[in-house]
Amino acid sequence: MRLSRRRFLRLCAKAGALAMVGSLGCLQKETVPSTEKPAIPQVKGTFIEGTSAGDAETLNWIFAADQASFSYVGYTMDGLIAYDNDLNIVLRWLAKPIEVSDDGLVYTLTLRDDLYWTGGKQVTAEDFVYTYKNLMFADWMPFNYKDDYREDVDGKREFVEVRAVNKTTYQFIRQTVDPEFLYTITDFWAYPKHIVKKYEGDLKAFTQAEELNNLSYTGNLGPYRFVEWVRNDKFVLERNPDYYLGKETGAPYFEKYIVKILGTPAARHAALEAGDITSTVIDPLQVKKFKEMEHIKVYTNPTASYTMLLWNLRNNGWEGFKNKRIRQALAMSISKDALIQSIYLGFADPAFSFIPKPSPWYVEEGLSMYGVGGLYDKEKASEILAEEGYEQEGGRILDKNGEPLKLTIITNSGNKVRESICFLVKQELSDIGIDVELKFLPWATELNQYLRNKVPGSDQPPAFNNGPDAVSEKPWDLLVIGFSTDPLAPSGSSTFFSSEGGLNIEGYFNPEVDSLFQKVKTREALDEAERRRIYGELSRLLSEELPGDFLAFPASNVGFQKNVMGIEPGISMGYNYHEWFFA
Repeated sequence: MRLSRRRFLRLCAKAGALAMVGSLGCLQKETVPSTEKPAIPQVKGTFIEGTSAGDAETLNWIFAADQASFSYVGYTMDGLIAYDNDLNIVLRWLAKPIEVSDDGLVYTLTLRDDLYWTGGKQVTAEDFVYTYKNLMFADWMPFNYKDDYREDVDGKREFVEVRAVNKTTYQFIRQTVDPEFLYTITDFWAYPKHIVKKYEGDLKAFTQAEELNNLSYTGNLGPYRFVEWVRNDKFVLERNPDYYLGKETGAPYFEKYIVKILGTPAARHAALEAGDITSTVIDPLQVKKFKEMEHIKVYTNPTASYTMLLWNLRNNGWEGFKNKRIRQALAMSISKDALIQSIYLGFADPAFSFIPKPSPWYVEEGLSMYGVGGLYDKEKASEILAEEGYEQEGGRILDKNGEPLKLTIITNSGNKVRESICFLVKQELSDIGIDVELKFLPWATELNQYLRNKVPGSDQPPAFNNGPDAVSEKPWDLLVIGFSTDPLAPSGSSTFFSSEGGLNIEGYFNPEVDSLFQKVKTREALDEAERRRIYGELSRLLSEELPGDFLAFPASNVGFQKNVMGIEPGISMGYNYHEWFFA
């Protein structure tokens, strides 16, 4: 399972192909549709997307943090925009590009007037304003991304103002400049005010509301409608005949769309080869085999996602992780070259920080490149451990109590790539005398018992952060997980690494990092050179500090049955999935 930060990544993920970019996008740029009218494809068949990743956590999207949950909801509601393969904005629910005032403080969004909730009630600006002010910003609502909509005003953290201008127009009004706020305001959907207002202030009722958990309110807002969700088995949708983008084209063209959870990558590969599923992500070891099959087409795309080895910096993890030199020594013991060649078979780039190379904000100069070249040095790592009080005896590192050090590494079961990374980490660390126990867990177990945190003895609900004194229900030491970066607006990654970050699972708290994430959201950062300087400083700091070991930016290989037409391979493959069809 990959924890996702931004709608950019969810929009690009429909076929497992997440995107990287090479130039800065702009929300004022819009793709102009062709005036030619191609033949309308026939509506037929069932598209089955196979996955062995964890199931979604919820369909009540305001509680979601995982990619699967956002993806499931996204089949039934498009959202405001999409990105094409040139990273241009393609308008969806918006009637025209977002207007930004000259001073950079007022953002005006205008909705199409042909959007309807189930039952025929028009989607209005008031639905969006209510969703933000009364739900997402509310104290009683545990929304993971609140901080994205706050700003520092006279020493206080305040929410930006949201107001309706008329039936289809609403505005965000800031008091301070944020150069990347433009991207934040297209992240999420809205709830129908006439339905959810009866649950306001009642978290239990909102959480359990049937119409919110079965997406029965989504009207004509997406290409598909929810039919059935069998937990850890399948998510079933049917064609939405009222789809607002299908009035002239007849889209979408599949009668049904199913996300099928298969236990292992081997099961997915076998199902694709047999024709039992239509598409799936192909693990690196199987790419050559599938490229040789006549009935399969394989697309390889770069991603904006990275694999990371997190250390538990909280009070129920190994105390040594709180020492930066220890973290550096462990990162120095794990070969990124070996990982990329033996596990990803070359379909990856080494990662040293959270910004991918094709991002306009990537800076390589000064990065601490642990795990490659001179910074892959197990002998030096052992010396550092000894200097920090962890001696080796009989080939084993001893903890501060003189006992052999043993760490636990966890990841979600069924993901063979991540399981293989765990085995590699175990081997690499055993070479310097650290024993590592492997635990492969169902996603739901990992999520609820290991990733969520709360202060012991408190009444607070478990959350991914909950402050420096919070810990997970079950202790852990190392975690292999996937994170994602919006390459156009990397500041969103503050949710993973800042003190107030809603997805700061590992418990990394550094005022200097917090300050840099804040600086990139200031008026001075409107200057692109200054923003690049800030991002360079932030990347260099995190590559040295190592809140976790940044391992690799893997490519995505996606296989399709050859009769699937309409695919546009590229950095945003899947942005037009509603136009795919069977030949």
